[in-house]
Amino acid sequence: MPNRPSRLRQGLLLLAVVAAYIAIVEWLCGWRTLLAAAMRLSPGLLAGFLALMLASYALRALRLYGSCDAIPRGGFSASLRLLWLHNAANLLMPARLGELSLPWLLRRRFGTSWALGGSVLIWLRVLDLHCVAALTLAAMVRLLPPKLAMLALVGGLALAVLPLGLFVLRERLAAIPRLQIIAIAVPTHLPALLRELSLTWLAWIAKLSAFTAVLQTLTGLPVAAAMLGAVGGDASTLLPIHAPAGAGTFEAGVLLGLSAMADWNQALPAAVSLHLLLLGTALGCALTALPELNKLGTINESAERRIEA
Repeated sequence: MPNRPSRLRQGLLLLAVVAAYIAIVEWLCGWRTLLAAAMRLSPGLLAGFLALMLASYALRALRLYGSCDAIPRGGFSASLRLLWLHNAANLLMPARLGELSLPWLLRRRFGTSWALGGSVLIWLRVLDLHCVAALTLAAMVRLLPPKLAMLALVGGLALAVLPLGLFVLRERLAAIPRLQIIAIAVPTHLPALLRELSLTWLAWIAKLSAFTAVLQTLTGLPVAAAMLGAVGGDASTLLPIHAPAGAGTFEAGVLLGLSAMADWNQALPAAVSLHLLLLGTALGCALTALPELNKLGTINESAERRIEA
């Protein structure tokens, strides 16, 4: 655990990021404009956004619970809390450094090896990337000319079967030393693969539905166009250029997705509003999971034997 000076520096850095974000929002669109846009979100829409986000987190936690054999049965609630902590670290830390928190959390809580934790992380990201890319191309089908739409559809289908390709090639990948870390977490049985694919798609559909509903309400765009903005914002959190707390990069992703359809004066406040809703939900969940940090040092004897093995 970090010492007091380290925690103080981290706190000051976070405050600096928050202050910079507040100043950037005021400079770009103004908080008055932002609040006026946020007032267009009904309580029902906000409740639906929260419900869909929580459902997405629960589905992703269930996927993690099933993907990592080292997590003991009955450990779903702990998996959910670790996922909330990992998600917050991912959002707040720059350049994807927060990704490293998942192998560390799994090791400290369940005694998994670094190799297994890293493999689980890579596999989950493969599932996420194929799903997001396929959904993006599917949304573009309705916005592109017929010939380009057909190419986008074919590309989406190819990406959709990417995890199946890794499943088929699992044994060959495991025989190559440098690629073993990719193969470790790939399911060995087809029903397990189908379960993880189903959980991935359901989780992303829930999350992007929440994002799309907010963007559509604030911009008045068609569903397909609003979905591209939603995918653009979330895809920015998967890239190495992700800024601390996603300040600026999330909005840039949303604006890129909406660029062909939306007016700047509508799109920017909508992107900032969505970002604040995302941060609020993620940080609220992480705060409820903080007691889990007290259990990170309690690795039982069986976990220690797994590490030594």
